[in-house]
Amino acid sequence: MPSSAQRVTPIFLLWILYEAPLPLRETIPVLLSDEDDRLIHLIGLYLFTKGFLLSRTVLENKSECTQIPVMMNTSKGPLGKLSSIDRGCWFPKAFDKAILLVIDALRFDFTIPFNDSVKTGTERAQPFHDVLTVLYETAIQEPGNAMLLPFIADPPTTTLQRLKGLTTGTLPTFIEAGSNFAGSAILEDNIVTQLRDAGKRLVHIGDDTWTKLFPGHFVDHLSQAYDSFLVEDLHTVDDGVTRHLNFLLHAGKDEWDVIFAHFLGVDHVGHRYGPAHPEMNAKLKQMDDVIRGVVDALDDDTLLIVLGDHGMDAHGNHGGETDDEIQAALWMYTRRKHFGHLQNGFNQSAGSIAEMAVPQIDLVPTLSLLLGVPIPFNNLGSPIKGAFIGERGEDWERLIHAALLASGQIDRFQKEYAHIQGTSSINLQAQARVLDTIKQAWTQIDAENRRSSTDFYQMLDEHQRSALHTYKNIWAQFNTTSMLKGVLVLLLAASCLLLRLTFLEGNLRRTSFSILSALKTGILAGTMVGGAHIALVAPNRLLVLDSIIFGTAAGIIASSGHLYDFPGLIRSGGRYRNLSPWNWLAVMFTAMLSFGFASNSYVIWEAKIVLIFLSTFATCTVFASSHRSDTTECIVGTFHSMLFFLLNRIASLSKYCREEQLPFCVTTYDPAGDSFGWRLLVPFATAILVPRITTIAFKSDIRSLNTPQRLWLHKGFPTALLLNALHWALIGAEDDRRTVAMFINRIPRRMVAQCVIAISVIGLALLSFASSSWRSSRLYTSSFYGRYLIFSMSTFLLCLLVSNPMGAGSLTILYFQLLSLRQLLPSKRSYAIKATVAALLGSLHFFSTGHNATLSSIQWKAAYIPFQDLHYPWSPLLVVLNTFAGPIVAASAVPLVVSNDERQSSTNASLTVAKALTVHVLVYNVWALSTAIWASILRRHLMLFAIFCPRFLMAGILLLIVDVIACSTSLITTNCTK
Repeated sequence: MPSSAQRVTPIFLLWILYEAPLPLRETIPVLLSDEDDRLIHLIGLYLFTKGFLLSRTVLENKSECTQIPVMMNTSKGPLGKLSSIDRGCWFPKAFDKAILLVIDALRFDFTIPFNDSVKTGTERAQPFHDVLTVLYETAIQEPGNAMLLPFIADPPTTTLQRLKGLTTGTLPTFIEAGSNFAGSAILEDNIVTQLRDAGKRLVHIGDDTWTKLFPGHFVDHLSQAYDSFLVEDLHTVDDGVTRHLNFLLHAGKDEWDVIFAHFLGVDHVGHRYGPAHPEMNAKLKQMDDVIRGVVDALDDDTLLIVLGDHGMDAHGNHGGETDDEIQAALWMYTRRKHFGHLQNGFNQSAGSIAEMAVPQIDLVPTLSLLLGVPIPFNNLGSPIKGAFIGERGEDWERLIHAALLASGQIDRFQKEYAHIQGTSSINLQAQARVLDTIKQAWTQIDAENRRSSTDFYQMLDEHQRSALHTYKNIWAQFNTTSMLKGVLVLLLAASCLLLRLTFLEGNLRRTSFSILSALKTGILAGTMVGGAHIALVAPNRLLVLDSIIFGTAAGIIASSGHLYDFPGLIRSGGRYRNLSPWNWLAVMFTAMLSFGFASNSYVIWEAKIVLIFLSTFATCTVFASSHRSDTTECIVGTFHSMLFFLLNRIASLSKYCREEQLPFCVTTYDPAGDSFGWRLLVPFATAILVPRITTIAFKSDIRSLNTPQRLWLHKGFPTALLLNALHWALIGAEDDRRTVAMFINRIPRRMVAQCVIAISVIGLALLSFASSSWRSSRLYTSSFYGRYLIFSMSTFLLCLLVSNPMGAGSLTILYFQLLSLRQLLPSKRSYAIKATVAALLGSLHFFSTGHNATLSSIQWKAAYIPFQDLHYPWSPLLVVLNTFAGPIVAASAVPLVVSNDERQSSTNASLTVAKALTVHVLVYNVWALSTAIWASILRRHLMLFAIFCPRFLMAGILLLIVDVIACSTSLITTNCTK
């Protein structure tokens, strides 16, 4: 039996179709199709990213101890005895036990002296200099016992992806960075599994990512995992790891074979304060003491390795591919003489450091052979020279043996990969020629001749590096068909939005609103396109889902075309020549920014370009205001134009420079220290100014609301702003140890943050209560926009909470700019330029809140503002709110920006909002489309994954976010009609 809601819905729709006012009847199709737009955009982005951000094929083959990868017959020649293994599996093992200490975010320059280090613009020693000295001291004083090397990470430099590379010896792809919050078990061959299968007793202590990647691998009663995402906690993990490590090195020294200990304090200090902070000095001193203690407890058969999984930039962030982010440190130590060096001393010149550097994947074959286990099947790394060349640097026989095994395994991997993927992407003939050359050189090698050994090793090393380069290119291959389909869907989605806008403008003849007819058209078109796709493009059963998705998009687009009379759009194309100058300005802004995304310099300096556009708009409004006939309107318009221009300049002063902008940019946005000093005054200023100005600007709108809604705006909203200011003051008190102990403040400030969220949610809930006065009075329009005011203010509150004080200042400036924009151009035809400028304002304040289109600018601390640990899906949602706060606030305020345009005609209020939102979504659609087009055209550009790919991802996410806001606004409009 149908529910009451199911019975009411058809009646409500019939009332809409036949009894509602004409503007509302024209708007309802728009409201009903908002979810269709979101689905089309989602499909277009899915199809494009599926072809653009490919993940690599994972081979589940395992290396076996009995299957040695022999590239050639080693029974002849001076190195024939290499095939005879005395101890170990493929290679005579050098150590029975190992301790692997991972110091998260241990940058290489943290480990070398400042006075002798390569100067990179640093004029004086920083807190991280000359603190962790044990690594450098032992490498210099005991070169046969210790080896310190730059350890180069392959981007993305997120911890999860780095641990995968450090244990499998293979490369991540760009899209895998998105899984950093939720790791799953590694299924491919890896050194941890090889050690377990060899009977080694494995112990893990520290970062719980290891237990997620390798479940069931570690001895339970000895292992201890700690939550890795409590960024504000600098000491719990490190103190716990140190305590357990001391037990294992002394009382429990006979209960383990390999220890994996992962310290998090250095990384957490970087995220919270940045590297140039006294806390970093204290943390590195603690790590120095820990390492010295482990060294003292070592025996002769144990190998100690200390490494960083990645580095950090000047603000403590990581994820990208700058030198500071990819250059970690690797230190290997043993009690007995083992390591050799191919050069004398420790030269720290830039060229020498580059020569010394080793890729992180090289650790896998090195550690595997030293411990006597097979090299993992998917490994692409090479053995580290110093670990096999011998103390005197002359044991070429041993080094070549290790390199032969690594090359043989890579050759075996390549053949299997070519078998699975096909030979089109792998040139097997070229590989065969290289192997023939190596085999020929093998017959001529003289183990006693250093030169011939060096030349042969160089050939092996080049073979391995060539394979690595090959697969870097293979895993950057693109599915151009899928990318083309995605671009096509996004293009048609933009056309549908333009068609809807034309329909709402009344330029087309009115067609009967027949949902059934449009549905039939959509089903027919979707079935035909999906069927043709299956037959022509995707006969493989695995790709049937893509055919269904593509057919669905075609059906929705065809349905929209039928609903809005697509032929009429073609016939009315000439009418666009009569667009107003303001509309042409909106088109020009959107188009120029879209075409500019083809230039890497344009993307890098996008904030400057957006500022120029907004300043141009402000200048135009000054001239427009000066020509108004009414003196008061002229003065008011000029004032708001100048205020808009001034606020633009103030907002542009807050910036977070990306690496490519240096040295022509100076960072003024300080995410690490923005809770101190004068910045704490910003949230309090916001709490004082915003409620007062809101009351003045929307006085009539607030008066028309019902009592609970007015109470929320007059009492709840100001209270929440004060609580937000108190919340950031408490964070400042936490960081100032002279004020009050951290543990006293932590719980209260999270409760305060939760109160702010609760007040915001209450405001959103109040939107479901209808006003009783709008049906019978002219207050309809005021009540209509009053609801949008509550929605916008609730969203503004949430974004303020997750933005630090400098970010709150930027968002407050954005709010004042939106109010000024509301007073400019009070014409019912100005909605297009206002909606476009709102999108540009969102972009400007995306940058002024300390963000860029880079992974390293993501402010992860936002996930912990109301929580002590991670809570899904809320923690990622908070990060999204923080990252895109500017565009979110601007999009939610679009109905308010046009609220001055239709005060004389209450029946057109919903229609005006629908048109403005359509333009706003269309702008983001065009930007997403253009970034997709340029990313596909420039897919072989050197800066693709550093510049163009992140910008496309940003545009795609923003498009979906704006879609959600548009749908929410449509629900408010629908609620007002009940």
